[in-house]
Amino acid sequence: MFRIKSTIPGAVWPAVPASGGAAILAALFQLEHSQWWKPAQHWARQREQLRLLLRHAADTCPYYANSLPAAVSTLPQDFSEQQFRKLPILRRVDIQNNYDAIVSGNPPGGHGRPQGGVSSGSTGEPIRFLTTQLSTFFWQAINLRDHLWHRRDFGLKLATIRAGAERVEMRNWFGDVGETTLETGPCIQIPMHSSTREQAREAITEDPAYLTGYPNNLAGVLEQVDRLGGKLPGLRQVRSFGEAVKPEFRNYVKLRWNVPLIDLYSTREAGYLALQCPDTEDYHLQSEVAYIEVLDELDRPCRPGETGRVVVTPLHNFAFPLIRYELGDYAEVGAVCSCGRGLPVIRRILGRSRNLMKLRDGRTFWPVFGVSGFLEIVPIRQFQFVQRSYDELELKLVTGRELTGEERVRFGEYILENLGYRFRLVWTFLPEIPQDPGGKFEDFICAFDD
Repeated sequence: MFRIKSTIPGAVWPAVPASGGAAILAALFQLEHSQWWKPAQHWARQREQLRLLLRHAADTCPYYANSLPAAVSTLPQDFSEQQFRKLPILRRVDIQNNYDAIVSGNPPGGHGRPQGGVSSGSTGEPIRFLTTQLSTFFWQAINLRDHLWHRRDFGLKLATIRAGAERVEMRNWFGDVGETTLETGPCIQIPMHSSTREQAREAITEDPAYLTGYPNNLAGVLEQVDRLGGKLPGLRQVRSFGEAVKPEFRNYVKLRWNVPLIDLYSTREAGYLALQCPDTEDYHLQSEVAYIEVLDELDRPCRPGETGRVVVTPLHNFAFPLIRYELGDYAEVGAVCSCGRGLPVIRRILGRSRNLMKLRDGRTFWPVFGVSGFLEIVPIRQFQFVQRSYDELELKLVTGRELTGEERVRFGEYILENLGYRFRLVWTFLPEIPQDPGGKFEDFICAFDD
């Protein structure tokens, strides 16, 4: 159900929305058409926006005044993607060292007042940044696109589990925008700083149609619902963000709860980057709001099936331009989607560079631990594995009881067999494994530098 609020008495349908809502709906109208464009059409429009952004950055940001003018001045009017890729890559350490110089000295007035933010620093490199009301506007438009793509009934209840939040019940899913634009059911905000058992009790009590949060935390909450013997009869979808989704969790949601897991890819500093396709489990890059590259180790674009680093240029942040910004994430490029949309495809988001396991011979890989077989060996409630050196792997475990010597041997051999490498295992047993300050949780971390 999708019902617009009307500002005109006596005109309930078709509704006449408030000006702010009308602007969002106008953007949504354009997004509805552009999702079907061919790649060349997307690039033509992206290039128009990039041209404006590059000139603005070179003229008003000291950092880019030093690094961009020559490159910008030599770019032809109809520059290609290959020519754009010759611009330097911006890394997190560059932002840390040059924050004041990246801030625009003259952001466009129509974009709204700049607002400060801080990333969660899940790469271990926290950064400050600025956004504008225009950036927030497009964030809201893409958020609405996600809800419509996945045919959510706005009249039902949404529950979201968030870090740094208190327990709040709102009348509308969309805050101020929703109050003036869309009629929805309630939105329950559940604090993530409480235990997963407390979050599970809240979820059982509220019985939402849509449950949203970080995937690793959601896994813990849903497992606690199971342990408590609870039911979620109204659940229609689980919606995740902020972390790479493991296939085991996607299958668990599908098989145990009989609902789909819908994931999205976003960052605080760059906004929405990709939404899961409504017809497949692939992700569509949001080309209308960001130019996104997936690059190999030689900075060449990855082909379908290849994995590379994600580099993003938000198209509308003129207060703090992030031009060819390397997030620290890795993604696998996908083929053209069977749904018919022209938006580029990534098959999966694999996580941060610190989620890559390193071997002494120079090889790196995404570790596969065989999570689906854990409970057949030991009663694990939570785990996190930390690579301390080329040869040492720490197993942090929360278990239902003390493990026997035989269980340790069997579990250790199971892990090493799946990894294909004979690490020296260090066992650490904990009552609980905390999330990072941003509320995220990673089940594997490589914690040493080469």
